[in-house]
Amino acid sequence: MRIFRAIPSWASALAAACLFTSAVALAAPEAGKTENEQVAQSKTDAGKPEAKKTETGKTGAGKQGAPSELNADKVEYNMKTGQMTAEGNVVIRYDGGVATGDFATYNTKTHQGRMTGGVVADKEDMHLDCDVVEILSQTKMVAIGNVHGWKQDKRVDGPRVEYDNGEGYARLPEGGMLSSADGTFTADYMEGWTKTERAKGVGNAHVVSPPKNFEGGGDEAEYFGKESGKLVLTGNAWAIQDNNMLKSGRLTVFLQEQGKTETVANEKRQTEQ
Repeated sequence: MRIFRAIPSWASALAAACLFTSAVALAAPEAGKTENEQVAQSKTDAGKPEAKKTETGKTGAGKQGAPSELNADKVEYNMKTGQMTAEGNVVIRYDGGVATGDFATYNTKTHQGRMTGGVVADKEDMHLDCDVVEILSQTKMVAIGNVHGWKQDKRVDGPRVEYDNGEGYARLPEGGMLSSADGTFTADYMEGWTKTERAKGVGNAHVVSPPKNFEGGGDEAEYFGKESGKLVLTGNAWAIQDNNMLKSGRLTVFLQEQGKTETVANEKRQTEQ
């Protein structure tokens, strides 16, 4: 059931938004360096051809040669504290991606930042829009308020999405929906692990797959993408396929690629062709 394979895709979109906002750190040529390091660097650069100056409110090249640009009505940067603020019509371009908002802050020393005001981020076929993006570290971020992210036909929707790029872990503490052309998965609380293709929903878990003509739910649902598409429904669990219904305290459904669904309930297995 490929709906759950959407997890790595929308997580990548969130990571891209994190990358865009982190690119604010590149807006200052000496971002993150101490004053002594800046003096030493200026001595090292003495005699070198002068770099081409950018327009007010814009940056030059970014880390490892990736082009970056910050454009806003007003930009302030404190080299001593590493704090940067951009206000009004903020546009950040980095590594082929673009993020826009009304206001952005970033600290080059703590690697923490925030972008607000109708945040929209796009990179290649990935998209994210929300009210606020908070950068907690170089790998952790939170998208808050009317979060909508997608990559091709795979998308995530919810009021809050937390993502750890280093661990490949995402959490929707206030619930939400994962969806793709293959179906939808909703719950009051959701979390997913991209590396193992595992997803879990707690509270009013509901799974719908029109291509499989399958629908199921329960108090909890957990999906294991690397185990023949195993879906485990627990607590008032139920499943319907082709007008056949099963109910149990625990249901295990194997949504296989060959168009066959196997359901295990109370140690009895039913196979639907």
